Amino acid sequence: MRAVLTHSMLIDVQPRLYQEAIFAKATEGNTLVVLPTGLGKTLIALLMTAQRLNLYPNSKVLILAPTKPLVQQHEATFRKHTRCEPDEIVVFTGDINPEKRKVLWERAKVVLSTPQALENDILTRRILLDEVSLLVVDEAHRATGDYSYVFVAKQYMTYSKLQRILALTASPGSQQETIDAVIKNLFIENIELRTPSDADVKEYLQDINICLLYTSPSPRD
Repeated sequence: MRAVLTHSMLIDVQPRLYQEAIFAKATEGNTLVVLPTGLGKTLIALLMTAQRLNLYPNSKVLILAPTKPLVQQHEATFRKHTRCEPDEIVVFTGDINPEKRKVLWERAKVVLSTPQALENDILTRRILLDEVSLLVVDEAHRATGDYSYVFVAKQYMTYSKLQRILALTASPGSQQETIDAVIKNLFIENIELRTPSDADVKEYLQDINICLLYTSPSPRD
């Protein structure tokens, strides 16, 4: 595992012990990661991206987030912490012409998108998911009902030759029915859950709370 964590694709990435443990489990099968906000779910996605592209150099990684601002946030993180060439990291939006998206897809190694922007391209086979070695689903608790995450995950598991899903959320939901739906819809095999009371994350939560104490605005603001 250590050899993968120090893969030359990553820049300034120093995982904590619990992130390494979650990453190791995620390499074994489709995994739902439930981790409190601020404890580095995206870093686990970085580790998995490096691992899958190392195993399958000709493949792609597809990262989904529910909003454009969140997609752009992930784009900034991946540009900062990977050695991918500028044109190997692309963002898909509905504003981009379908033929242009096809060209961008062919060149890309990491594609970041809202799920809605991909649906027509998948249906028309302008985008071939058989090339995707990792599907990252951020805010995975949304994968219920007719939300686009459900469609994309099903298409991915149908067509990909290199199937692996990493689902990320701070909370999978309070209803068992909803949790079960997320697990089913994202084809989850493993669940990696950390709570604020877990020993391996508690010390980092204390650091976050101290930081917030010193940086939060006064009640009048």
